[in-house]
Amino acid sequence: MLTDFHPIAKVSVGQILGLVEAIDEVGGVADVATISQEVEMDVDRLGPILDAAEFLGLLMVHEGDVRITDLSRKLLSANVRERKAILREIIDDIPDFRMITDMGRKAGRPLTRKEIIEALSVHVGSHRAADLFKALVYWGRYVELLRYDSQSEELTLRTPSK
Repeated sequence: MLTDFHPIAKVSVGQILGLVEAIDEVGGVADVATISQEVEMDVDRLGPILDAAEFLGLLMVHEGDVRITDLSRKLLSANVRERKAILREIIDDIPDFRMITDMGRKAGRPLTRKEIIEALSVHVGSHRAADLFKALVYWGRYVELLRYDSQSEELTLRTPSK
């Protein structure tokens, strides 16, 4: 099984950046309870965002303490274009995402939603493939790695502006 998008499938870029900013504002390290109060979110709702930020390498969670990383400091000091480029590098290294972008490059044409879900199903099962597809589209669009046309249900790889 590939290391998949699961940790970031249910959260937004804004939620992750907001959490990283909140931790930075309290000195770069805090316990989960403090962060929960800081972002006015109960720990159960905060958990998936913490997991996603840790998965992306933006936070380290150890024994209830949350610490921002050098990568998150770089992200916080970057402008929007630079943030997208930083996140693009991270996302492009995730095996499930890489599998789909490689598939698109090899095909040399837009990929259909059905093709992508079938390819993902082999690795994560058909039930999770649809959620994973949504995450791929959301994150891929944000970091400018792909376009998705919901009318034709076709995904096209992009050459991002630097």
